[in-house]
Amino acid sequence: MITTPPSAYAPPGGRYDEMLDAATRAPREHWGDLADAFEGLGTDELLRRRDEAARLLDQDGVVYNAYGAPSHSWSLDPLPTVIASREWQAIESAVIERAELLNLILDDLYGERDLLRRGLIPPEIVFGHAGFLRACDGVRTGGPDTQQLFSYAADLGRDADGGWCVLADRTQAPSGFGYALENRTVTSRVLPSLYRGANVHRLAPFFRALRAGLQAAAPPGVEDPRIVVLTPGPWNETAFEHAVLSSTLGYPLVEGSDLVVRPDGVFMGSLGALEPVHVILRRVDGWYCDPLELKPDSQLGVAGLVEATRRGAVSVVNPLGSSVLENPALLSFLPRLGEHLLGRTPRMASVPTWWCGEDQARAEVLHRLDELVLRPVSRGAGPASVLGWELSAAERDELRAKITRHPAMWVGQEPLALATTPTLGTHGLEARRSVLRTYAVARRDSYTVMSGGLTRVAPPGDDGRGRISNQAGAISKDTWVLTSEPERQTGFWLETGPAVEGLDPMASLPARAAENLWWLGRYAERAESTVRLLRTVHDRRNEFQGGDPASEAALRVLLGALTDVTATTPGFSDPARLADPGPELHALLVDEHRPGTVAHAVRALLQCAYAVRDQLSGDTWLVVGALDRQILELRRRTGAGAPETQATLQRLMQGLLALGGLGEESMVRDLGWRFLDAGRRLERAIQLLALLRATITTTRDVAADSLVLESTLTAAESIITYRRRYRSRAQLETALELLLLDEHNPRSLAYQLGRLMEDLAALPPTAGQRLRADQRLVLETSTALALTDPATMVGDSEGAASRPALDALLGDLHAQLLAAADELDREHFTRRLPQHTLGWTGTDGEA
Repeated sequence: MITTPPSAYAPPGGRYDEMLDAATRAPREHWGDLADAFEGLGTDELLRRRDEAARLLDQDGVVYNAYGAPSHSWSLDPLPTVIASREWQAIESAVIERAELLNLILDDLYGERDLLRRGLIPPEIVFGHAGFLRACDGVRTGGPDTQQLFSYAADLGRDADGGWCVLADRTQAPSGFGYALENRTVTSRVLPSLYRGANVHRLAPFFRALRAGLQAAAPPGVEDPRIVVLTPGPWNETAFEHAVLSSTLGYPLVEGSDLVVRPDGVFMGSLGALEPVHVILRRVDGWYCDPLELKPDSQLGVAGLVEATRRGAVSVVNPLGSSVLENPALLSFLPRLGEHLLGRTPRMASVPTWWCGEDQARAEVLHRLDELVLRPVSRGAGPASVLGWELSAAERDELRAKITRHPAMWVGQEPLALATTPTLGTHGLEARRSVLRTYAVARRDSYTVMSGGLTRVAPPGDDGRGRISNQAGAISKDTWVLTSEPERQTGFWLETGPAVEGLDPMASLPARAAENLWWLGRYAERAESTVRLLRTVHDRRNEFQGGDPASEAALRVLLGALTDVTATTPGFSDPARLADPGPELHALLVDEHRPGTVAHAVRALLQCAYAVRDQLSGDTWLVVGALDRQILELRRRTGAGAPETQATLQRLMQGLLALGGLGEESMVRDLGWRFLDAGRRLERAIQLLALLRATITTTRDVAADSLVLESTLTAAESIITYRRRYRSRAQLETALELLLLDEHNPRSLAYQLGRLMEDLAALPPTAGQRLRADQRLVLETSTALALTDPATMVGDSEGAASRPALDALLGDLHAQLLAAADELDREHFTRRLPQHTLGWTGTDGEA
């Protein structure tokens, strides 16, 4: 590899560079130690650290779901952006001042609207903006002294002289808190010595302030508020962050379907009862939050939420309608608004902006159309931004006509020669354009600013003038704000005083989360059972194919069992696939669009895990991400042979066993764990019954039956126990004793039913009933099993071509367990997810 040492770092002219002083070409004082460290480590070692950062992010399951594209891992450059303490103090003061100014504007726009009457803000840019929600007029959050703009983010950039200016204000539901925290965690791990020696401001105080601010935002009179984090769901682009906020703050992560409005307030539909909610930290755009008064077709909101906030029954932060402050046209009016409301022009200027609703400004914009960034005032009126210099003459003429027809709907902005910062490229340090997102949260009568933030740099191949955004492929960085001396620990989490009463576990688990945990357990067990069976079939295929008739017959039985157990008809009922099983076996492993395959189960498992990320151990992501990667890798190798397939099956089994171990050893035995474990036990029982029914209910010659029974015990993970217990005397009735009735065998049906009864008994009861329908069905199944005599069932069919009594018993038990699953769904879950229960697909046609 050709490498370039850090000493060859050469920022382009005409821009401010964060690390190098343009006049002296030497590192700035606060960058000195890091520049020396980069030089000492060398490019190869820095690249290794970058790979390690990517591995850590992948292990933590950090993803960003870009619109219109598959989710991808979060991109992090391990080299931080560094800001000196004195400079940060000025940034912090300016951000607080701007948050206070915007808070006053927001309060006025939904209150007296004095700024509109005085002509300080043109009414067109307020009433013509989609973020102004008329239904929220007069609505206030919290008490009379509560800041209405709860959280705020500012996108900052430097101009060519190094001065900071605001590129955009983020007031809807500012994103990036969680990613900034993850960046800090990973960067401090891959550059530990540098981080320890740099005296970097910590991020923890900001999250403590966020938690305290949420407590203070509660409606008047609420002493101990119940707080939730409202997410659009696991496929939102920043869903990872929503789960991080939930876990870090200790508040339930809910979707709109988990909440309901009643005359006396907003409630979360937990499994125990309806639990009151006093504060909602929303990550859903305001327009989508109430289908009753805002967006009628929204499936993300809560019907009646606006009325609940109007009555003061709940505080929603940021308040509904706060995105009106994201209007780019407002930037051109902030200087005079600052003079009026604060008595001074804001310390930090905005990027030069011209609102086309004013004649002089419009003339300036139209004259410089090929030089400016053009932005619609309101989202939905056009693309987020148009780079005038990228347009053809015809496209500029078309845009000119649009602006002329609706001038109030457009602004023009000066493109900044954004500062560059050292970023690790393939061959060494490269100077990439950067922007910094800073965060503030309301605290008492002012704001607390995060000492750091989310730096984003342009992706490789940047032309120097394009947008820098996550959607456009930007790379993130940690932001180190240096202290002049080691930072003192304050605001300790550990407190003395009276014991705090814990929450009832039943009151903190939304029904949606319970449903996802239930299916997480089922899909994990389904994947594990299918991998075991596939692994057994591959082993037997290598051993049996081309052998004696008994071996060939046994292999046909096992292939048919694969189709029956996984419900992937026609599968091996097709003679052509039976004659050449390779492609079908490969598909059963890698085809994620086909219910019953390993890939489908793993993909569904991942979807359920993402939906309940706040409920799971952080170590879970060490396992689940690797499962998906193994299948993707095998799918890419279209010509993968038996060794690769077997190796993948082994790695998948290792991951699935690790996932099961995490559930057993890392989850407290609360209601969530009960649903997870119940799902596992039910699915293991169903899979076992389907396997036995597909393999041992038909008789063959002794040689073939022996091979089938041995393979069945292997797939059921009981072959070693059976051999140790019965030595060389294999009999069907003793095998059934072990697989069906042995309560001490963790793979037996009796064991699953015992655990399942324990789990179901811990779930909320049905009013007026001693046993719920699901409990009765499992109890009936357990009773029928206990009354079974395997020897009688096997003996009754001696000399026959099938074992009808055994087949009928297994079929009845299977049907009862599926019915129990349906009853549990109806009793506890608010809505059905598009999940798949696998039914029997044997040749008798029973479903």
